[in-house]
Amino acid sequence: MTRLWLPFTVADLPTAVTFYRDRLGLPVVDGWRRDGEEGVVLGAESAFIELVTPEAPRPAPIAFEVSDVDAIFARMRPSTEELVAAPHRYPRGHHGFEVRGPAGATVMVWSER
Repeated sequence: MTRLWLPFTVADLPTAVTFYRDRLGLPVVDGWRRDGEEGVVLGAESAFIELVTPEAPRPAPIAFEVSDVDAIFARMRPSTEELVAAPHRYPRGHHGFEVRGPAGATVMVWSER
């Protein structure tokens, strides 16, 4: 199964959570506070919206949660120009990689495993 994650960095997390949770009605499904970062994940059918503060130095990637990161990486065989980050373990523990999509946006492919 592949699930879409839409991460956003925000300067005012409580205001953003109020908008998506209270006004739009999306349920909070996860949250964290660690190493100066705070975040909340909200569910939206088969997608998730992830709100993170503090604001990141670059735009957050479009993210796809998959069951087998390494198989997707092998199938994609990204070129040197496309590859942003080879498969590795991220600070919050998930495994994934990042590539530049055809429209220039960074695309993250990841798994909790």
